[in-house]
Amino acid sequence: MVTLSWLLAQDLSQAYIFTERPSTFNHKAAFINDKKYLIHDYSPDTTGDSRHLKAMRACPVAGSKFPILVTRDINPLIREHWSKWLPFFPAPDIRIFDQEDTGEKPLIVNFPFQSFPAKKHAVHPDIHYKLSSKARIPEMGAPCPRYMSRDGYTLPCMIKAAQGKAKRGTYLVRTEEEANKAFDELSRNFCDAELVVTEVIENISKCLIVQLYLFQDGQVHWLGVKCKTNMPFAKRPEGFVPKPDVNWSEQAELKELLRDVVMPVTQYLHQNGYFGFTGVEILVNGKGCFVIDVNLKISSSTNLLLIAPHMALLGYPVSYVMDILPTNIKQLLEAIDRLNLQAKGRAILLADGELSVQHQHKACVVVFARNSEEAFQLQRELKRNAGSEKSRATFLNP
Repeated sequence: MVTLSWLLAQDLSQAYIFTERPSTFNHKAAFINDKKYLIHDYSPDTTGDSRHLKAMRACPVAGSKFPILVTRDINPLIREHWSKWLPFFPAPDIRIFDQEDTGEKPLIVNFPFQSFPAKKHAVHPDIHYKLSSKARIPEMGAPCPRYMSRDGYTLPCMIKAAQGKAKRGTYLVRTEEEANKAFDELSRNFCDAELVVTEVIENISKCLIVQLYLFQDGQVHWLGVKCKTNMPFAKRPEGFVPKPDVNWSEQAELKELLRDVVMPVTQYLHQNGYFGFTGVEILVNGKGCFVIDVNLKISSSTNLLLIAPHMALLGYPVSYVMDILPTNIKQLLEAIDRLNLQAKGRAILLADGELSVQHQHKACVVVFARNSEEAFQLQRELKRNAGSEKSRATFLNP
């Protein structure tokens, strides 16, 4: 059974998995990187922190070879849900970070921590941080957008923080005024940290994320390809219907398209001392494929692609990730049970939600179905039966 810990156990005799990330800007986060290993995760809303909710998405696919650490315990109802609806995965060994003596065992982390000794990182934190930078992409030997300098660029262009999170610190600029504003904002919010300037890839037909595991000996375990439909700066035509996050029926074709694009990246990472989970983000247009980001972490796409082949065997090759703001988690799980028992598809709760006066964190649910139309139908049913009023306002309307 391929799980996170099964793959890691091919390289390490013992370890802990820890997917919660540090923050540079949010000082309410459990772990802060304010002096070293900075990351542009600036957000206007830093009143709370929900990193523990995103980190828990790895738990159902962690496997039993190594423990997985979380900063807050998982609701027993959610553990029962995973056991019931993901029976093909072994029960994860979930432990609380503050209550666990990790001793000399290394940590598998999604980003370096300034507060952890270097020897506690399975990959040296300096190597991890350096290779995570977007500034390294031109060195990797894969096709990528043309890189330019801050003092010599043509418009339009992309200006990005080299160490950014999601689309934070990323700007599409078409005028000198917009460029100056982007440079000023990055300097003001990110202490003049490293940035990159690239050409704009136009007429994008696909944004694809390859997920794989890179072994210490340089070999690769290909996990699959996720389609990214919510692309920053992309205009959606009227009547746009989102493509599935994963369509398992297309995986062989996508691997054939992207294998030669990704291989130079894995070779570069191996030669520079990295091993572990890797995501390669690729834009596709009429001129070819272009690598725009390399993420050295266990991501939501990793977790989805570990589950997807099992759902395809059940007859549900198409999957969509949805966010839902539940009225309460018990009601959401009961609604998922009723939906799954209909045998029209399968919904899996990956991360809890939190609805209170102080916080409104959406739960993460993946809906697997036979086709897109049935997936949308299941999404609507789930939001109608278990979502708050705010969730109901976010219906997909293909």
